Amino acid sequence: MRRHTESLMETPQKQPLPQVDRLTRPQVIDEIRRIVNALPQDDQCACAIAGRYGIFCKGFARYSDDDLKKRFAWIARPRPGVSRAELERLASAYHRGRQEVTGAEICCDVETREHCGCDGWNTFDNTALEDFYQTLTGRSCRIG
Repeated sequence: MRRHTESLMETPQKQPLPQVDRLTRPQVIDEIRRIVNALPQDDQCACAIAGRYGIFCKGFARYSDDDLKKRFAWIARPRPGVSRAELERLASAYHRGRQEVTGAEICCDVETREHCGCDGWNTFDNTALEDFYQTLTGRSCRIG
């Protein structure tokens, strides 16, 4: 009996299990909003900020030039030679204006309702939001 007890005492301690936050979808979205809003805005929308920092959904940066022009065709069409930088600036100004008019915190909230450039939060399933949360906070979470 003593031998068994001694061998247990000599067993190396296992690492504790990682903590996983149990959150609702709205809680995860609120935290992502908070983090995106804490970054320097420079009068740009979340799409421009996400693209600049390579975070979250990658914002405008996830689209090719052609895709960006298609998504914001009503801005690009009357400006046939518009540069990508100018199109992003104009789309960002549009988003910021819609945020102000609707009281939305970030353009993802606007896009969820208006579906102009993307589908906003509806673009992401819970697994994608969990991944964004971990990347932005360093903490794991499970939505549910």
